[in-house]
Amino acid sequence: MNVISQYAIPFAIIALVIYRRTRRSIGFQKLSVRRMRVRLIFFSIIALLLLALAATHPIMLVGYAAGIFGGLVLARYAARHFVTETRGDGLYYRTHIWIESTVLALFLGRIAYRFIEMGLSPAAMSNAAPDPAAIAKDPVTGAVLFIIIAYYFAYYLFVMRRASQLGSPS
Repeated sequence: MNVISQYAIPFAIIALVIYRRTRRSIGFQKLSVRRMRVRLIFFSIIALLLLALAATHPIMLVGYAAGIFGGLVLARYAARHFVTETRGDGLYYRTHIWIESTVLALFLGRIAYRFIEMGLSPAAMSNAAPDPAAIAKDPVTGAVLFIIIAYYFAYYLFVMRRASQLGSPS
């Protein structure tokens, strides 16, 4: 029973994140500047914490830099394909479906890879507890994480700037 709960809770959280992210990726979304500001603060705190922790593993900075570059490229492409629509209850926006799908696929692919890697590790075979610090030492995971952080950070800044230009009240 313990083994099932060890995987069920993270799986349920990941399934919820996937569901919410997929819902936000398809179709128009109501523009809420306040919600975007909260997300920007959240992404900033996570990025600063990860950068501070990278002092113990300098190779992570290479992955982080690659991720930031990739995220900014994706954000620029998404900004070029940004579409707005004014409805009775406010301003709605939509980004390019392939950009959102790419970000989601990177996220899901890396999580699946980490779960498979942890399942096939010698520690898993001997029923020992997996080392959660191993994720903090993997530059590829760091790169994927910073692609997501940089993409959403830059894209939300763009959307908020565009909202102020369009005169969105929220």
